[in-house]
Amino acid sequence: MRLFLDASVLLAASGSERGASRVALGLPVVFAASKDRPILFTALAWSDVLLTLDKADFADVLGRRFYGLAVLPPYGFLERERAAGRLPAEEPAP
Repeated sequence: MRLFLDASVLLAASGSERGASRVALGLPVVFAASKDRPILFTALAWSDVLLTLDKADFADVLGRRFYGLAVLPPYGFLERERAAGRLPAEEPAP
């Protein structure tokens, strides 16, 4: 089964009162309260990598790690995976 989730579904799930975004981290976090804080906490609870194009809200963590969670733009993730040999190198356009 393949699922494609619209951003509104992801925002609703990560903002849920019972979702992973409500987990107490027990770690200091300096990240301004915004619509994206639940996304960061949910990704931290369930993922290895958070992909985002939101350079404004994730400026403090973009391209770095947040308690082990890599926060990358999609192109940064692809570059990292290619460099590690987990994805084929890009072929030049014809």
